[in-house]
Amino acid sequence: MGACKLSRRSGTAKLTASTTAGAAGAELEVLTAHSVGQGDGDWRIIDLWSDESTPWVAKLVWSGGGGATRSALLDVPKCTRVCVHATMIQVFGANLSTSANIQARAAIADGQCDTENQSTVRGATDGQAVGGGAGNVDVIPPPWAKFVRLELSDSTLLPTTFIELLDVNATVRGRYAGNTQPQPGAPIGDAATVRLVLPAGTYAYRVVFLLHL
Repeated sequence: MGACKLSRRSGTAKLTASTTAGAAGAELEVLTAHSVGQGDGDWRIIDLWSDESTPWVAKLVWSGGGGATRSALLDVPKCTRVCVHATMIQVFGANLSTSANIQARAAIADGQCDTENQSTVRGATDGQAVGGGAGNVDVIPPPWAKFVRLELSDSTLLPTTFIELLDVNATVRGRYAGNTQPQPGAPIGDAATVRLVLPAGTYAYRVVFLLHL
């Protein structure tokens, strides 16, 4: 049996520049596609990129076979690929650049392949320990997160920086120093919260989640 036809196979949107450094700009629709005719859906390979090869953030929404809608936030560094089983697919995009608009694009092909993607949370300190005396910042793992790693603009601070994995009862179940993080990152497991224990200083940081998607 052939793949269910889709109402659209590609889409594009001009993403306006962000007004805040380190944060995504306004979210716009890049593509919406629905299956045409009967069927429970098929595997779809979705390519995401921009004409300018400029990084952006994509929100992917999909459903298949009458099931519940799922969603994921994805980094699109220059281009990325994701594979889902779907009858409906939506792609929304937001620009990370503060200096230029970009042309974001999405294209769908039928097929199945293994893919892995990333989702990033960005932040910065202002010279003081953040979040109180302990300098704690709590980050909720995004859907489909499998591993997490922390990166600092000042790598000399990594030995005094820690990642803690908290369960649903706010109990610390894992703790890693910034300079001894496992590769490709700390396994999320059943962690409900990722806590950053940050030292005082002025620096930027990012929390990178590796997605099983």
